[in-house]
Amino acid sequence: MKKIICVFLALCLCFNLAGCNGNGESAAEPDAPEQPSQGEMQQKAFEKSEEYVKRMTLEEKIGQMFLMDADRLVEGSGAVTEASPEFLEAIQTYKIGGVVFGAQNIQSAEQIKGLIQQVRQSADAAVAVSGAAVAIPLYIGTEEEGGGDNSIAAVTDTITSTGYVSPAEMGENMTVNQLQNTGEVIAAGLEGLGFNLNFAPAADVAQEGIPVAERSVSDGVRSVVGEKPQYVNKSAKKLSKSKQKKKWKAYQSKLKEYNKKYRACMEAYAEQGYNNSCFGTDEDKVGEAAAAIITGMHKAKGNGVCTVLKMFPGISAVAAYHRLIDREIDMGLSKLRRENLAPFAEGIKAGADFIMVSHVTVSKVDEGTPASLSKTILTDMLRDEMGFNGIILTEQLDVPVITNRYTTKQAVVKAIQSGADMIYNPDNIEVAISSIKQAVIAGEIEENVIDQAALRILQNKFLRGILKEA
Repeated sequence: MKKIICVFLALCLCFNLAGCNGNGESAAEPDAPEQPSQGEMQQKAFEKSEEYVKRMTLEEKIGQMFLMDADRLVEGSGAVTEASPEFLEAIQTYKIGGVVFGAQNIQSAEQIKGLIQQVRQSADAAVAVSGAAVAIPLYIGTEEEGGGDNSIAAVTDTITSTGYVSPAEMGENMTVNQLQNTGEVIAAGLEGLGFNLNFAPAADVAQEGIPVAERSVSDGVRSVVGEKPQYVNKSAKKLSKSKQKKKWKAYQSKLKEYNKKYRACMEAYAEQGYNNSCFGTDEDKVGEAAAAIITGMHKAKGNGVCTVLKMFPGISAVAAYHRLIDREIDMGLSKLRRENLAPFAEGIKAGADFIMVSHVTVSKVDEGTPASLSKTILTDMLRDEMGFNGIILTEQLDVPVITNRYTTKQAVVKAIQSGADMIYNPDNIEVAISSIKQAVIAGEIEENVIDQAALRILQNKFLRGILKEA
């Protein structure tokens, strides 16, 4: 027994000595490497981005300012579900900043992972930096709110990691911690598929919809699908009954096809169930929820995914058909700040990467101009007053409320002059890039404006780990 006790005491002494330095004092644990602060990380990303921008051509900087739906890059071929040569060539040709895949592009988890991997491997834009080719990876975006209509998990049963609960249900039933966890789960699921950008969350406060005139909607639909075919029963000579029947049958076939297109257009722009994307009717709770989701999405795997806070300046009451026809927010500025903008302010504090600006008109702020093209809203309100330093993104510009009023050149030039950093889906990408370049050459847009937009984009790509140091 004594021998056992002695051995035990000797072992204890050895352990104690091992934990002491030469002076008999306990050895200090080696210091863990100090993690850089958020400010230091932002400064480093800014400096690296500055280096890149100085060496980029004007075309390369402009290309970074475009975000495109995959299907818009290869017109007429249906939904993009594989990396065809035409698709990859379009990305390389225009050197765009990012590409977006919607529900129609996703057949299974493995299919979309493979497609994204091919895009990343072969379609990164290259710029000459320090004499070497350096890839600037794309934003790879989608819309995943966690549940409801805007959930890619609903497309296929092979995607199960992004959740099943709509934002409306989240706002009603979840605590802040649960919302953060949900954001982290969604982001981790998206990262696992290859995405690095998510069109979420919404900072809209759910409101009762303001009715829209049926005539306005029908006029808008006809601007897309054309006028209804008419049956003309006139002929130089009388038709036989069989020919009349054949003519009537052909007319009925045309009418049926037209009505099908009409209904499809109505449905595409109706924005039914928009309030399911909203966390609730109380602006304070909506802001709290949006901030929590952003925080969670940024926590996933260190860098997280880029968040797109939408739809500025709050469009719930006029969301229906707002991409088809002009919808107007008739609200005083103080009420707008208090009810609509407050949740966006919380999202900005939480570090939202992007804010998407919609096409609605705020009549008492900038009458007659869509918010997405308004300098008063983009620069004076969002950038200067609210202090947003991230990326200002327009809503899709290839929609009737814009194309019926502006040419591609007019829309993209006005958006950038007003303060947009990125343009989503111009009606014609080739014309859009050429128009901006010509506007810079003509002095309509200062090149410094392009530089600042490219700088914000590259800085964000560095911060989110999309762009690595060379």
